[in-house]
Amino acid sequence: MNSLPPFARVIKEQRDRLGLSRSQLAEASELSYPYISQLETGLRKPSRNAARAIASALNISVEDLERTIPGDPSDKSEVQRAERFSDDLLSGRGSAKVARLSVASITDSLSAADAPDNRDDLIGDIIDLLEEFDSSERLDVLAEVQKRAMQRMMEQRDR
Repeated sequence: MNSLPPFARVIKEQRDRLGLSRSQLAEASELSYPYISQLETGLRKPSRNAARAIASALNISVEDLERTIPGDPSDKSEVQRAERFSDDLLSGRGSAKVARLSVASITDSLSAADAPDNRDDLIGDIIDLLEEFDSSERLDVLAEVQKRAMQRMMEQRDR
């Protein structure tokens, strides 16, 4: 069992995946740094508005993020349910899996397409591909593309 509450663990791990500092998350969510810190360390439970702002900043659906908050923290079964959901969310099982698997279609389409003439053409092609996704998935897909691009850059640098 993890020592952090499920909500705190999800925001910390997703923030780390996106390469954001706590300050950057605070800025992106328009919440204070101390409040973000207290949420991430499990000292506070978020308000609905805070959960919505954090979900948006971390490219997670607000519904998924809210499912990581047990209704009654003293009810062991509710805490376990929230922990299981958090594990599923962070590992890409469930609704998060759809967005991660769909990123492959962007990569495949870009590889199959003729090389664009310039940077603006490439950006336009990527935007066109992103618009093929449901609007609720676009930020998740874009975050995953960014993550994978950064991983490839790091691998190339290390070679």
